[in-house]
Amino acid sequence: MLKSRGEQDPEFWKEVATALVENKHNTKTSRNGYPITMYQGEPPHKPYFIAIDNREQVIISPNKKIVITYMVEELEMLV
Repeated sequence: MLKSRGEQDPEFWKEVATALVENKHNTKTSRNGYPITMYQGEPPHKPYFIAIDNREQVIISPNKKIVITYMVEELEMLV
């Protein structure tokens, strides 16, 4: 879980992550025909990727492939 200045409320961080993806997304990709919008953060030597799945859950990982794989698995569960 992300923490800053003592803030530990998970709903607060979900709102922050959702706002980053929705308003500041800077990475788009697709896998198996599914478009995936992500926010990629810095620093360059230790990037992180944030995405929101179809259940409005936040996925955060330093590995882009892990985020994409999770997203596709969640989307395919709908079909």
